[in-house]
Amino acid sequence: MTSAVVFDMDGVIVDTEQYWIEAEVEILDTALPAGHDVDPLDITGINVHDQYDLLAAEYDLQVSREAYFDLFDQEAAGVYERADLLTGFHDLLDAIRERSVPIGLATSSYPRWIDIVFESHDLDGRFDEVLSAANLDGPGKPEPLIYETIAERLDREPTDLVVVEDSENGIAAAASAGAYTVAYAAHGTDDGTDRSPADEVVETPTELSERVLGSLDGE
Repeated sequence: MTSAVVFDMDGVIVDTEQYWIEAEVEILDTALPAGHDVDPLDITGINVHDQYDLLAAEYDLQVSREAYFDLFDQEAAGVYERADLLTGFHDLLDAIRERSVPIGLATSSYPRWIDIVFESHDLDGRFDEVLSAANLDGPGKPEPLIYETIAERLDREPTDLVVVEDSENGIAAAASAGAYTVAYAAHGTDDGTDRSPADEVVETPTELSERVLGSLDGE
C-alpha cells in the first residue's frame, strides 16, 4: 500500500500543457534550424535546460542556453495565469491529509513559475515537500532522480509513492523510480503520448481522486 502522494504540476494540478505546447511551437521555431522535425510533445515534461542539452546534441541551435530559457520564462506568466486548477484539487488534498499521508510536488518547472501557481491558486503550505528539477543535482525527467529525491525528502522509499503524471517523460520518470504511477490524460488518450509505463490511466478529475485515494486505502 502506498504511503505518500506526489503530484506533477503542469498538466496535472494546473491545465497548462495546451498553452505550453502553443508557446513551444514558436520557441522551437526560434531556437532550431528551419525545417526541424521536433514535436513539442517530445520535450514536454523535461526541464528547460535539459531540453536545450538534448536538442543541442542533434541540432545546431540558433540561441544560447540562457536565451532558450529566457524564451520560456517570457511565456511563463501568461501560461500560468490562464491555467485552471484541477477541479476539486483542494478537496483531494484535504482527503489525503485526513489519511495522515505526506504530499509532495515534483516538477520540471522553475521555482518562480511554481510561485505563480501557488499564489494564483492558494497552494502555499499545502505540500510537505516541493521539488523543482532546477534544484536537482543530476538529470531531470525522464530519469527517475526527481522521484527518488522527493521520496527521500518525504522519508519514504520510491516504491511507497503514488505519483500522478501526465507527460510521457514524467510517466517514464515515475515508473522508472518504482512508484505506483497514475497517468492523467485530461484531454483524452489519442494525443500520441506513450502512457504504457503507468500502472493505470485516468481521464477525469473524479477518476483521478478515486484512484489516488483508493491506492492509499489499499483498494
